[in-house]
Amino acid sequence: MRCFEVFIAVHEAGSFSAASEILNIAQPSVSSHIGALERSVGGQVFERRRGSRPKLTQLGVSVLHHARQMMTQADDLKLDILNLQASADQRVTLSCQRSLANFTLNRALTSFVLAHPKIQLAVRIGTQEDVLNDVRHRRADIGCFLSNENQRGLNSHPIGHQSLHLIASKNHRLANTKLIKPERIASESFVGPPVESHFGRSINKLLFKIGIKDFKIVAQATEYQFIRELVVAGVGIACSPSSSVQLDVSSGRLVVLDLDADPLRIEIRLLTSPHVPETRAMKQLRDYLIKEIKRDNP
Repeated sequence: MRCFEVFIAVHEAGSFSAASEILNIAQPSVSSHIGALERSVGGQVFERRRGSRPKLTQLGVSVLHHARQMMTQADDLKLDILNLQASADQRVTLSCQRSLANFTLNRALTSFVLAHPKIQLAVRIGTQEDVLNDVRHRRADIGCFLSNENQRGLNSHPIGHQSLHLIASKNHRLANTKLIKPERIASESFVGPPVESHFGRSINKLLFKIGIKDFKIVAQATEYQFIRELVVAGVGIACSPSSSVQLDVSSGRLVVLDLDADPLRIEIRLLTSPHVPETRAMKQLRDYLIKEIKRDNP
């Protein structure tokens, strides 16, 4: 592309020396670029006569036409890139695990939109698998989900935590029992996310760690609303984020079991792809979420 730029400058300026002054390069460099262009097109583009203005050959006329087209296209491409970069700074897409989007970050995301009216925020809501795929395939700039583990091939940063509760129907036989041993809990039926899902595996690891092992799973669902109805109906116990169950516990539909074990906690993580440069909008959203989560989890 530089050869074309030098070629056009020589033609329009009328000499190699004038082109070198316009382009602010040495005259031998101008000659070198013209020579490289002639080698690439297979012939001379200028007729050179001492004391005379360089004159285009027939080949040179054809090359000049294409060179100007290519330079115009290059300028258009640069402008498109600048416009895209400018718009990217005003747009950010977040892929968020459903329980976080609906119960934990809903107010924070709303306040972010109000505080940053020039930034267009798009939120994709789904399972952990959806979040991972969105970030890996660049459908989202940032991902947010619950996990205590790093994710292969992604930048993963814990920015807070979420407490997990074991919940049951108010009529469950353990509903009013104090300091329930994990072994006793393990003898009960459970409902929860699919065991092969990311969230299901995370929950099972946490329960196993405090001694709730080999428990019987009688029903599985990806949506908390359905899990809640199963628990209310007495089908089994569930392990859910505290923010998801808060309203149901306050209303008396569900009870939190008094577990004699260390508190269950899972990290809130932000995910980004190492292949996606951070834009100003991404940084503003990330910093805002960190600030809001730290305020709620001092």
